[in-house]
Amino acid sequence: MRELRWTNEAIAGLVALANRERQILSDILALVVEFPATYPARQRGKFAGFRYFVLGKRWIVYYRAGEKDVMVLAIVPALSRPR
Repeated sequence: MRELRWTNEAIAGLVALANRERQILSDILALVVEFPATYPARQRGKFAGFRYFVLGKRWIVYYRAGEKDVMVLAIVPALSRPR
């Protein structure tokens, strides 16, 4: 089973989430740990090559899946575009 890990940037992003959004994030990440290829990978930009999913139409969560872990890289507002 893969381990779920977080970057400091992703932990900081948790502060902006409402309690309900945190619960939904927890549920989604439980599935991502089991099936990491479920979501698509970005093709260009700052997060090119990393997988992502939209959380509640307000946030984009970026992650990288390895053999032994899933690393949550960032939680950014959906209206903000990576450069």
